[in-house]
Amino acid sequence: MHPFDRIQRLLLELSDVAVPNPSAPWYKTLTRYQWLILLVAWLGWVFDIMDTALFNFAKGPMLEEFFGGKAGYKPHSAYIEGFLLTVLLVGWSVGGLIFGALADRWGRVRTLVLTVLIYCAFTGLTAVCQTWEQVALVRFLTALGIGGEWAAGAALVAEAFPDKARAPGAAMLQSAAAFGPWFAALINFAVPARSWRLLFLVGILPAILTIFVRLGLKEPEKWQRAEAKSKGSILEPVKELFSRPRWRRHAIIALVLGVVGIAAAGNITYWLPNMVQAVSHGLSADIVQGRKSQATLAMHVGTLLGVFAMPWLCEKIGRRNALITFFVLSPISVVIASLGSTSYTSLLLLAPVMSFFTIGLSAGFVLYFPELFPTSMRATGAGFAYNTGRILAAGVPLLTGALIGASNSVTKGVAQTALVLLVGIVALLFAPETKGKGLPEEA
Repeated sequence: MHPFDRIQRLLLELSDVAVPNPSAPWYKTLTRYQWLILLVAWLGWVFDIMDTALFNFAKGPMLEEFFGGKAGYKPHSAYIEGFLLTVLLVGWSVGGLIFGALADRWGRVRTLVLTVLIYCAFTGLTAVCQTWEQVALVRFLTALGIGGEWAAGAALVAEAFPDKARAPGAAMLQSAAAFGPWFAALINFAVPARSWRLLFLVGILPAILTIFVRLGLKEPEKWQRAEAKSKGSILEPVKELFSRPRWRRHAIIALVLGVVGIAAAGNITYWLPNMVQAVSHGLSADIVQGRKSQATLAMHVGTLLGVFAMPWLCEKIGRRNALITFFVLSPISVVIASLGSTSYTSLLLLAPVMSFFTIGLSAGFVLYFPELFPTSMRATGAGFAYNTGRILAAGVPLLTGALIGASNSVTKGVAQTALVLLVGIVALLFAPETKGKGLPEEA
């Protein structure tokens, strides 16, 4: 037997382990196979996030090289960096819709493998780009894989886990939002600022390893039952989502939540290196690069705490109340952190507060969005809300870049655009409460 066949057989045999007493603590109700599913989905999301964080570190040295130095690049910096993030968000959105529908019809596991292959390939190609226009194209293609990976992974974990374990499972899955940037920061520490191409070459290696593990997973039983009844093309889940009033309403509500939440979270992580640069006058490029890594490590301590706090709060006071709480506190924290970061020390102290609420909010989406849609369109609906909504969010980085250019202050630009989070409160007034109701089975 081929060595890979042995690994695949072993992984499939893990699914035969008996489930312990359902009245036991949540972590004792999971089989080893369910833990494996969580690990695999978590690794995929870690490497997705790591890729975006690596780009945030590389963008400054990369674009300065393309424009022949700081003097040549500075007049274009805010616009081009905002444009590149917009391109990423649009690609993320398109990937979320396409691969979300593919995951509902073709399977969660198969789609995960395909999306990982896509973002691995184009992350590596970023290292050979020679112009910022080439980077924009490659980042769009990379984002297709990143967008699809979240939709398939979130649906896979939600369907494989018992109801009792889904909230902590969502927290653990979204903890990748902290570990991905941490891994990127550690890599950035080891790579000199002028060697930015190495960041993208290193970034593709660990993600490839997950492909071999994923091929040993099987599709969740809930998806298999839904697939046996399904008919039509790959676009059928999309048609069903928008043709049925209940699911269409849920999709619109989730879309608004996803747009404003993701736009704000992406904004603070994308512009953090610029905020570090702004309080590091007169220092060498390598010292500033190290500071950017340190600030990222500090910021995502808050992220890790936030992604565990949000699902816990969802279980205590309900999904809607928990989300409203974070939607209120997120813009307040961003304004305080942005405008209060007048020195490198204050930035290190305030950045975790900002990420606790703004990025911690996303763990509520991992739990809540799959609960809004039935199995036959779960990945499509969740992918539409979490990823396709990025198209509408794509204007936020351009707006931030324009505000930064107008005020000549990165902190003011970030603080002003954080107010978009308040729109989420309005959407939640019309949102259903799903606590204790489980996952919808039929459309």
